Amino acid sequence: MDTKQTNEIIKRLELGEPLSKITKDKKLPDVSTVYKHCRDSKDLHDKIMQARQTGVWTLLDKIAEDMEVPKTPQETHFLREKYSHIRWLASKLAAKTFGDKIQQDVKQDTRITVSWGNPNDMVEAKKIVEEVQTTSVPSLPG
Repeated sequence: MDTKQTNEIIKRLELGEPLSKITKDKKLPDVSTVYKHCRDSKDLHDKIMQARQTGVWTLLDKIAEDMEVPKTPQETHFLREKYSHIRWLASKLAAKTFGDKIQQDVKQDTRITVSWGNPNDMVEAKKIVEEVQTTSVPSLPG
């Protein structure tokens, strides 16, 4: 896939065109070739994903324009389904902006630190641990 083809694919994705339709163009590689190049190049993969996210914005803009023009009841039903699909697509491709759930990155410190104030206390702690290990259950009160 050359630079010109890559740029054409990215441009059309940004315009909201599906990759499956773009790759039917005889001047461009087929969809499996594009995916292979994406697997081989993180940079290309990132560009394709960014173009798809931009394409979602383009599709939403088209919806806004389309809604300004009155429609027949038949057109309204068809467009409702189309708009629903585009909203779903936006929630998946641009989840940070249009997703139903807020994604939060939670970072926790899961370390446990046990310390004694005095190094001599380590000897006492060791005695306690040894005593617990050697105490038989029947000899415990209760």
